[in-house]
Amino acid sequence: MRKLTVALVVLFLFAGSALAAYPEKNIQGYIMWGAGGAMDNVARAITPMAQEHLGKTIIMQNKTGATGAIATTFVANQPADGYTLLFGAENPNLYKVTGLSQIDYDQFDPVFLMMGNVGVVVIPKDSPFKSYKDLIEAAASGKTVTVGSTGPGGLPYVATTMIEKIHGVKFNKVQFDGEGPCLTALMGGHIDAVAVGLLAAASHIKAGSVNGLAMISKERIPGLDSVPAVTEIYEQYAPYLPWGAFFGVFVKKGTPKEAYDALQAAYQKAYEDPKFDEFAKNMGGVKLGLTGDEAREFIKQNQSVSAWLLYDAGGAKFSPEEFGIKRP
Repeated sequence: MRKLTVALVVLFLFAGSALAAYPEKNIQGYIMWGAGGAMDNVARAITPMAQEHLGKTIIMQNKTGATGAIATTFVANQPADGYTLLFGAENPNLYKVTGLSQIDYDQFDPVFLMMGNVGVVVIPKDSPFKSYKDLIEAAASGKTVTVGSTGPGGLPYVATTMIEKIHGVKFNKVQFDGEGPCLTALMGGHIDAVAVGLLAAASHIKAGSVNGLAMISKERIPGLDSVPAVTEIYEQYAPYLPWGAFFGVFVKKGTPKEAYDALQAAYQKAYEDPKFDEFAKNMGGVKLGLTGDEAREFIKQNQSVSAWLLYDAGGAKFSPEEFGIKRP
């Protein structure tokens, strides 16, 4: 009888452990970009609010390298138990076509996409171009228009490729190490224009140190309403949009539904917090608030546009078709 009682107690304890509510312990979060960058800032702004609703700490660490592939691969190799999170941007969408990695968002489920970073075409404040049409028509006429860019896969590179493809023009592209150096060159009068992420350019536009010609978006952006959406000027951008950088939190596929749902609910509540509204407004970012199938669709659209533009421009090693990525 005593043995039966002990067995029942052991069984009860195991059952209690199996039914324990997630999370039972602290959670590890890995940010694919370095401290102080846009991904880092967004992740660290929203996560403290989310963990208040989880009742456990999310320990944030920056795990940089290989355009985010180091963190992506690391999290993909951890157990799918909800205790290891990936804080990622759009970069994994190009891993397969560039040959960087075979691990991308196909191996993950999006818990929540918090913010987006749309592209914006900017020019020096004393530029002779007074509108986006002026810029495009100058390039179409054969005039040399020098624009800043980054290496293949960067937002300025892909955005410039999109513009060239849509209008059948060619710019004189000058490559820089990032959006910051592009903007510095622009303000120094060394280039005529550059397409960068709004998070990098918003403060300069507001200060009047550069002029915004067009948002690469279907809608104007609150707080910068004077800059028109590109579709107001040229409707042929519509099939490529929405497009731009995005910032989200992901778990490995196979994570238990209980854990996924708890994380999703926590980040949803944090996203709705007025403090996050204020953060997004100050950053110049676009709030997304996407999860589940909506988030997956958004990511696939972004991948389709970026991968095919990169491939058509000669910046990809492999055709997106090899990986089932449809043309936009």
